[in-house]
Amino acid sequence: MNQAEERVELERRASQTAALLPDILTAAYHAADLMTSGRHPRAKAGQSETFWQFRDYAPGDPMASIDWRQSARLDQRLLVRQTEWEQPQTLMLWCGGGEDFDYGDRGTEAKRFRGQVITLALAIVALRQGERVGLWGSAEPPRAGVHFVNDLAEQLLTEELSFTEATPQPGATHVLVSDFHQPPEDLVAAFAKARDAQGRALAVVVEDPSEAHFPFAGSTRFEGSRGEARRFFGDAQAVREDYLSAREQHHAALNEAVRGGGERVFFHLTDAPLAPLMLSIVDHLEGAAG
Repeated sequence: MNQAEERVELERRASQTAALLPDILTAAYHAADLMTSGRHPRAKAGQSETFWQFRDYAPGDPMASIDWRQSARLDQRLLVRQTEWEQPQTLMLWCGGGEDFDYGDRGTEAKRFRGQVITLALAIVALRQGERVGLWGSAEPPRAGVHFVNDLAEQLLTEELSFTEATPQPGATHVLVSDFHQPPEDLVAAFAKARDAQGRALAVVVEDPSEAHFPFAGSTRFEGSRGEARRFFGDAQAVREDYLSAREQHHAALNEAVRGGGERVFFHLTDAPLAPLMLSIVDHLEGAAG
């Protein structure tokens, strides 16, 4: 791709991102509301009156939590009073994939759209609970506060971040969302890096139902999401069993990433309801943290 083609592609993606942002935010807030409605919240940070320690102020902390007397003794530092129940968690999120991630069969959402909704919904729930959220691979530090959601959404849609080259956040929970068509060893390595940083990792594998069931028969041409020809089969049904076997092996290889406590790989089809998946993820995160 030459420079002119790259510029056209960047402009196309920027326009597409601007158009999708409101829909993704609306869907993410709806999913977050479904997750929190009817659930009994766990005991949250800061409910105790017992003082524990001071810590540095972080963006998103309420101004009322700042101890101005202690802060005045320091040069250009603000200190927050932390109570003994206040144990804020850090959630690092990543959502991405290659051109295949843009795929969506007729009548279903594109995998990328569904993955971005899942990612933002998890961010919204975490931010509502007072936790800090960041994007794995971004230079921006994790932040707190629900006012951060729009910035996070725009960053998620416009930046192409790589989890394979990113350094984990120490002690954080890392959630990766993709179709994971790359080698499974990449996911295994990412989980290991999070584990070595005293954190943990989860993955959500997003698939289109046609990828799961391979309903094709007869002469079939498979193309990329942008229309480029990939492969032609005179009888697609003849390769179905081999394809499903390869898919099963790939899933098993992805599950090899799970070797530590609190780790898990979730599998999700885009024609399935979103709420059960989201509740399972949040229940798993809270159970592992409890």
